[in-house]
Amino acid sequence: MDDERGARAADELARAGYQGLVCRIPQNVLLLSGYLPVLGNSFCVVSRAGGQLTVRLAVPADEADLVPEGAAVEVRTFREETLDYIGTTLEAVCEPLRALLRAAGLADGGAVGYEGSAAPIATAYTQVGIPTPATMDVLAALLPEAALRDASPLLADLRSVKTAAEIGHIERSAAVAREGFLAARDAVRVGATEADVAAAVLAALLRAGYAATPRGRVFPHVHVMAGPRTALAYRAYNLTSAATIQRGDTVLVQMEVGVDGYWAELTRTFFAGEATDEWARAHLACQTAQGAALQVIRDGARARDADAAARRVLEQAGYGEAFKHGLGHGVGYQAINHGAAPILHPASDAVLRAGMVHNVEPAVYLDGQGGLRLNDNVVVRPDGADLLSRAVPRDLDWLVVPA
Repeated sequence: MDDERGARAADELARAGYQGLVCRIPQNVLLLSGYLPVLGNSFCVVSRAGGQLTVRLAVPADEADLVPEGAAVEVRTFREETLDYIGTTLEAVCEPLRALLRAAGLADGGAVGYEGSAAPIATAYTQVGIPTPATMDVLAALLPEAALRDASPLLADLRSVKTAAEIGHIERSAAVAREGFLAARDAVRVGATEADVAAAVLAALLRAGYAATPRGRVFPHVHVMAGPRTALAYRAYNLTSAATIQRGDTVLVQMEVGVDGYWAELTRTFFAGEATDEWARAHLACQTAQGAALQVIRDGARARDADAAARRVLEQAGYGEAFKHGLGHGVGYQAINHGAAPILHPASDAVLRAGMVHNVEPAVYLDGQGGLRLNDNVVVRPDGADLLSRAVPRDLDWLVVPA
């Protein structure tokens, strides 16, 4: 982890009375070590002594070459399968994990945190190993003297406020997304399908992503909805289909782009051939609403006040009922987790803190006609907000594409 993250984590562990943490979820291993596991079978052991954190890792032997230099003071490997043996992660990791826990001093007692939350996680491969009751049984057996405590709230709080280095990583993901939106603009045409647009965007994201991190990891997700289907884009998920784009359709393109485990989540709505007066008004209302929210966002501001500022603009424009979700949620270690801090919503009690990264997504959904969402990522600063996705065009002239 970078020095700023290490200092913050040491302070939070001391404040909460933890001697250490044992983490397995990839986004938490990345948070605490800078190493992004592939299969989710790695274990990160963090110990605190003298105001400093020490990181140790137990990783599958096949992943050992992916651990960045300096990520841990000790890396031990294990194999779940050889030509002579077939086992499980928990069977194979026991001995290396036992050695790391002893070296960290966690076997001597004290409070040790584990991941007990059922919150959504960001995938790091086609499957992800996660903590289960069996994982807790192993920790209890290896740490009989320790007081095991669910550290999920502490980990969520650590993830919510990003370091300068982490913000830079998220901004890089937004820059990759920009290339996807350029490709989307070229692909949106009357007669093309939603799938055609999604395919073009995915190809662009892969090219741009691996140009940004040649030996890294790129996770592109694209969702394209056109015409009346975009009126349903307020749901918790969006899905591409084979529907054909018609002249005058709104074409909503949403991207979740992860580069080396750091995520941006952005949306632009294109117009096939023309934007009707109704959609031009709706687009202007969303731009104005987003601007009103950005004027509120700063360290110490209430998240609900940012939501209210955007919602007020849309209500005054006649679109109050058409804005069917909260203004935003935290992003960075995940793209879409509506419970990730900070939550910008009418019912939110959250207070914004400098370093928080979240999206701002005012929208208009008109039943039977279509939908429009303008979704950008921002970082909270002491005296305002920085738009991390400012390089992605937002003006109507750019979003109206030739038929």
